[in-house]
Amino acid sequence: MEFIAITKACKEFLWLKKFFQELGFGQYNYSLFVDSQSVIHLGKNQTFHSRSRHIVVRYHWIRDALDAKQFALEKVHTDDNGANMMTKAFSKAKFEVCCEITDLAVIST
Repeated sequence: MEFIAITKACKEFLWLKKFFQELGFGQYNYSLFVDSQSVIHLGKNQTFHSRSRHIVVRYHWIRDALDAKQFALEKVHTDDNGANMMTKAFSKAKFEVCCEITDLAVIST
C-alpha cells in the first residue's frame, strides 16, 4: 500500500516540478522523502518480487522516472518526519516535535 501511495505522490510531485519550471523556478536535484526503506528499494529495483506481484503494473512507472533521474527517493527517519503528525497518534511531546519540524506554531490551552 505504501508503494501505491508513493507512486501517487510522485505523480503530484512531477506535476509540481513541471509547473514550477514553467514559472521559471527550476533546480537541478529533486528529492522525495520516504520513511520506508522497502518502498525505496522496490522503486529502484527493476525485478519483480513475489511480494510485489499483487501491485498493478500501472504503479511501476515510478521505476522509469527514477531511471530517467527526474527525481530521487531519499530515506527520512521516522523521528525527523513531520508528516507523521497527520497520520499517526502519539504523545503531546512528539506532536510538538513534529510541529517544530514543520515550522508550525504550538498554541497551548
